[in-house]
Amino acid sequence: MNEKHSLFAYKRGSSFLHRCPAWIKLLFIPAVSIALLLLPYQFSLLAAVCLSCLGFLVRISAREQLTDLKPVLYYAVLLVMFQILALDYKSAESIAASFKAAFSWNSQKETVFFFLKLVALMQCASLLFKTSTSLELREGISAIEAGIRTALHLKKENAFSEMIFMFLNFIPMIASIWQQLRRAWAARGGKNGIKMYIQLLPVLFFVAMKKAWNMSRAIEARK
Repeated sequence: MNEKHSLFAYKRGSSFLHRCPAWIKLLFIPAVSIALLLLPYQFSLLAAVCLSCLGFLVRISAREQLTDLKPVLYYAVLLVMFQILALDYKSAESIAASFKAAFSWNSQKETVFFFLKLVALMQCASLLFKTSTSLELREGISAIEAGIRTALHLKKENAFSEMIFMFLNFIPMIASIWQQLRRAWAARGGKNGIKMYIQLLPVLFFVAMKKAWNMSRAIEARK
């Protein structure tokens, strides 16, 4: 898989969203996210369509948009698996009855509406990471904290910016490491399957922790 299609990977561009200051996007996304959670699902459906069109407008392909929505799909599959495991397996009739009850529209509609909201939320996060570099995110977080500290007459030295930046940067970093591991696995003749996850997940954990530690040490050294 090409690196440019990894989860939440930055995509170079010169669109208005790329040029928009990161601090504006960082303030806008939480506001939109809260609104999407509070408003009826129809707004989430409309927002998902609008955000997808916005993605195309800033040259984010359908494949890249779908890649960033994969966690929602995995969550949905996991939820369905748990619901299947919770069925009554005493007899064929009880299995059929419990399956019909568990997966009827009345039972699942709230879950479907929740996933519509989750899709829109993931699209917001995708647009942020796709159009903002790590440096821009760091500067944006610092600008927001500096503004808050000035307004509240607190000491001017930022205390939380680096921590929040590392948290935000950890998501695309994990995705990038995972794509590199999968490409290395495929290059050695490995196939997708349970064995791949058993072999690669411990390596992913070790490499991610090492990179996070090195990043933390580098930031502390620059202070």
